[in-house]
Amino acid sequence: MLEPKEDEAFRGVVANLLIDDIQFARRVQRPPLRWSVLAVLLWTIAPICIVLGGWTGLIEAVLAAGYGSYLMRKRQQWVQFSANDPR
Repeated sequence: MLEPKEDEAFRGVVANLLIDDIQFARRVQRPPLRWSVLAVLLWTIAPICIVLGGWTGLIEAVLAAGYGSYLMRKRQQWVQFSANDPR
C-alpha cells in the first residue's frame, strides 16, 4: 500500500501517461482479446477431445472447459475493475 502522498503522485503519473500515450491507454483499459479467443477455442475443442479421446479425452475436456471458464471470469473481473477504477 502506498502512503497518501505517494498514491496521489502515482495517480498523477498514470493520468499523464494515459493522456500522452493513446495506444497505451487503449491497451490498459480493455482486457486482452486473447483471453476470450482462447476460452472459445478451449470450449470448442472439449467435445472433440471427448469423442476422440475416450476417458482421457473426458479429463482433457473437463480441464479445457474449466480453464476456459477461468479465463472468461478473469476477463469479467478486469472489466468490472476498469469500470470501478476512478481514473
